Amino acid sequence: MEHKVWLSWLLVMSTITIFLGLGSQGVCVEEERKALLEIKASLMNTYEYGADVVLRTWVGHGECCDWERVKCNTTIGRVTTLSLQYLDENLNVGSMVESEDSMKKLWSLNVSLFLHFEELRSLNLSWNYLDNRILNKEIKKFSSLKKLEILDLSSNSQIDNAILPSLTTITSLRVLDLSHTGFEGPFPTNELEALENLEMLDLSMCAINGFKRALRLNKLETLILGQNNFNESIISSLKFLPSLKNLDLSGNELSGPFPPQELTQMTSLEKLDLSSNWLDSAPNIRGCKSLSRLKSLKSIALADIDFYDGKRILSCLNVIPFLKILDLSSSFWLKSPIPIQALASFHNLEVLDLSYNNFVGSIPSTIKLLYSLKVISFANNTLTGSLLPDHGLCELKNLQELDLSRNMLTGNLPKCLSTLSSLKLLDISSNQFTGMPDRPLIANLTALEYIDFSHNNFEGSFSFNAFSNLKNLTVVRFISDNGKFEMETEDPVGWIPLFQLKFLMLPNCNINRPKGSVFPSFLIHQNELRVLDLSHNSLKAHFPNWLINNNPMLEVLNLRNNSLSDTFSFPLYENANAWWIDISANHIIGTIPSSIQKFSPYIAHLNLSRNSLSGPIPSSVGDLNDLFALDLSDNELSGEVPKGLFTNTSALTLLHLSNNKLYGEVLSGNLTIGRIQMLHLNDNYFTGKIGNVTNDLTLLDISNNLFTGVVPVWISNMEDSSQLLMNNNMLEGQFPCGTASFEFLDISHNFFSGPIPTCLNLQYVEHLHLGSNRFTGSIPNSFRNLTNVLTMDIGNNYLSGRIPKYFGELHNLRILLMRENNFSGHIPKQLCQPRVVSLLDLSGNSLSGSIPSCLKIVTGPSYIALVPSYWWSYPRDLFYRHASVLGKELSVHNDQEALGSLEEVHFTTKSMSRPYKGNVLEYMTGLDLSCNMLTGEIPKQIGLLNQIRTLNLSNNHLFGPIPVNFSNLASIESLDLSSNNLSGDVPSELINLPFLAVFNVSYNNLSGKLPEMKGQFSTFTTASYEGNPLLCGPPLEKKCTSTAPPMGVPSAKEDNDEWYDIDTVWFVASLGSTWVVFLLGFAGVMYTNPRWRRMWFCFVEECMFTFYYFLIDLVSRPSVLLFRR
Repeated sequence: MEHKVWLSWLLVMSTITIFLGLGSQGVCVEEERKALLEIKASLMNTYEYGADVVLRTWVGHGECCDWERVKCNTTIGRVTTLSLQYLDENLNVGSMVESEDSMKKLWSLNVSLFLHFEELRSLNLSWNYLDNRILNKEIKKFSSLKKLEILDLSSNSQIDNAILPSLTTITSLRVLDLSHTGFEGPFPTNELEALENLEMLDLSMCAINGFKRALRLNKLETLILGQNNFNESIISSLKFLPSLKNLDLSGNELSGPFPPQELTQMTSLEKLDLSSNWLDSAPNIRGCKSLSRLKSLKSIALADIDFYDGKRILSCLNVIPFLKILDLSSSFWLKSPIPIQALASFHNLEVLDLSYNNFVGSIPSTIKLLYSLKVISFANNTLTGSLLPDHGLCELKNLQELDLSRNMLTGNLPKCLSTLSSLKLLDISSNQFTGMPDRPLIANLTALEYIDFSHNNFEGSFSFNAFSNLKNLTVVRFISDNGKFEMETEDPVGWIPLFQLKFLMLPNCNINRPKGSVFPSFLIHQNELRVLDLSHNSLKAHFPNWLINNNPMLEVLNLRNNSLSDTFSFPLYENANAWWIDISANHIIGTIPSSIQKFSPYIAHLNLSRNSLSGPIPSSVGDLNDLFALDLSDNELSGEVPKGLFTNTSALTLLHLSNNKLYGEVLSGNLTIGRIQMLHLNDNYFTGKIGNVTNDLTLLDISNNLFTGVVPVWISNMEDSSQLLMNNNMLEGQFPCGTASFEFLDISHNFFSGPIPTCLNLQYVEHLHLGSNRFTGSIPNSFRNLTNVLTMDIGNNYLSGRIPKYFGELHNLRILLMRENNFSGHIPKQLCQPRVVSLLDLSGNSLSGSIPSCLKIVTGPSYIALVPSYWWSYPRDLFYRHASVLGKELSVHNDQEALGSLEEVHFTTKSMSRPYKGNVLEYMTGLDLSCNMLTGEIPKQIGLLNQIRTLNLSNNHLFGPIPVNFSNLASIESLDLSSNNLSGDVPSELINLPFLAVFNVSYNNLSGKLPEMKGQFSTFTTASYEGNPLLCGPPLEKKCTSTAPPMGVPSAKEDNDEWYDIDTVWFVASLGSTWVVFLLGFAGVMYTNPRWRRMWFCFVEECMFTFYYFLIDLVSRPSVLLFRR
């Protein structure tokens, strides 16, 4: 009985003790709470952040052990871990671009605050741009933290050798990370030896270049010195580290033969990394034998060394008795088959990485000899052939990770892969596999966590339900390229998966196309998604707002280019993880949610373009401090642009607001636009003058607006490699000089006047548009330096003089537009020299002489990419890392963002001036010499331009026949030879031109029977032939007759000769003399009669003013723009 009572009492006391322990778990010590709040206050004061921006859970109330980045002892409630890395992401964005402002943003951290944390064991202050002037003096106070074992100060570039005297007083340290800091010079041996308890030291990515003496740290197990300036002598300086197990010397300057001398003395080594050094391509045979002493070595990495003889290096490594991990990626620079025989004796090998080599041929089936393999990578080689149904890979029963990506493997996947029951990772992306993955093959791989079948030639339908029982599956990536693959997710209806995906990418997969492209319903059961990409699938559904609500960890959402409708809303709660949202090119309606900053405060990329959003841009968008790229283009947004979008978004680099209904004086006055580098405001209703804008712009597009006034000087002083588009506004005056080196300059369709500026830096310009202005004078001589120019448009101005011969030296010139000016003289033969010209427009000038026969070079495209693309990188990590031995990284977005300015030119074809933009220019070819005073016959060589699409020689004085070989112009769509003096017949061979849509030979002296009404000629009317009275046959009413005229009666041709064959010389001489007599008489009257002279000049002046104001009214820009829209 007493025994039972004692047991009951013991049970009660134990229960009370447990409850007391639980009650004390995480109870915040007030002293530590205050210290934490002071650390936050220090950060806020340095970067002028509000309390709701950084460390937002750190507030004056609540349990501080539950705060973010804080861990406490569960018994006594004392802080043990502080993870304060990367506290100010915007600062690190600034430091990456080395701006002056970022250099001033040093965190003046009060080190004494950490002395309140008596139980602190781990402190991470990496990536914070700490003020080293304070840190160097104060960090010695950490020595009073007797339990501090882990200190991470990495990626603080201000920290350097000056911190060492204070740092070495913290003798309790076991782990010290000083990587990516400002350490330089010899290795600080004396200082670091004071840290006698040190077990792990990281000094990688510094500028350390050697040792003064050997290092002695008896407890040091891990030493990471990668990416420094060490040479091979470092090995001898590390021989007195008896506990050293992990040594990383990658990315240094070690030279000489492999293995380095004295390496074999490090008998405790378990892991060695010598990658990216300058070791000799051939191994030292004697040294190889000594590697047998490294009986503890299990892992060796020799990546990126370029061994000349792969078999010799493998035989060298074979003597290491217990080697399990071998990394020889990027090490074989000669094309050769996989050296499987040399590998066959590595019976203990578990991990083999042969990626990024030059292996050719097939994967040998004898790979089965490496029966211990668990991980193998043949990625990024040039392997070919198919995997046979009984391939040796299928016999590697221990295989857990298989990477065959980025090769040229073909055929179907062998069904025997289904026997690899331990397989966790399978990547066959970027090959040429065909057929369709076998459903049982997938379903039997029950251990699968990661699968990537992207970029192959699979055709047909695949059911996503094949993955339903793979409960460990977290990553699925299946990007289709050929348009022949369909992903079925609704068969059977209502199936429930056992998996919880983290990464799902299915773009271009024709999801559920046979069932109306419905949205995948299995996603309702997913709540751990971090990356989701269903772009380019034409999915039809209401926007899945539930998807955002169900996945609080969602970071990346890409639903672009579908048919999603209805409104878009943000989650019901704050999602601090979402940073990439792209729902562009859908049918989303409504307004942009004003709660955007409240519920998704850390968005870096937001793309809502090409929808039907309306209303104003909410001012809360300007409060998104992490916003890096914002694209709201091609919507129906209205109102003015919030000023905060320019002034408050300190990280914003891309702002795209084009093709909306926005208005206001957006660039007027004094304006600072932060870090914005690419600003697209084109195709809106913005007005006013351009003010003084402080900027870092490399691209500015304000085209198709209502801006007025003169252009300020800062426009011409933008950053180098700039792109500037100001076309279709009402800007006037002279364009200012500056230092900007433009790559793309379009100031066409304005009222700029005066000569073309010679002071602009156009040396690297590729696209130059100066057309439709009021420029006068001749082409400046500085244009001879435009050696990179692809497009030059100087048409529709008042330029005069001759076409420069040096244009023939611009060998990259692709498009030359000089129409509607006052150029005179001959067409220089030097224009024949650029061999890539595809569009040449010299119409509407006063050019004379004959057409150069050498213009045969005006042919089709010789290269692609007229559009300058602007690629940018994010400060955020764009890769999802899957935890695996191979450390697979997946890009979180499939679409590479191409920014820049689409090239657009106007060219007259089919009797209309048409715009040609972007990729269309790769195929458009044409020659327009119309409305000049050219004479002579049409060169027969033009008939050899078999890729030309439009040819216009109208309104000249050309004579002679139409060349018969025009029938070779197989791609011609528009041919205009009207209003010349051409004679002879219309060649019947022209009926073979399959694409000829416009044909005009009117108002010439052509005769004879027209070609038969066949092919394209059946579509031409009498308008194509009028003004040629001697033509006959359909579609003309005049019938042709073969009846010979009576004897002695002149034939129609002879009759015609009597009035048609006029002596041109006498006609011109008589006409000229008549005009001379008239002008002399007129001048005499004006000279002798002052009254008539005054009346004449008043009349001329009145006509000039009337014509001038008529033009002003006619081209009034607001009416023109409203008409355009």
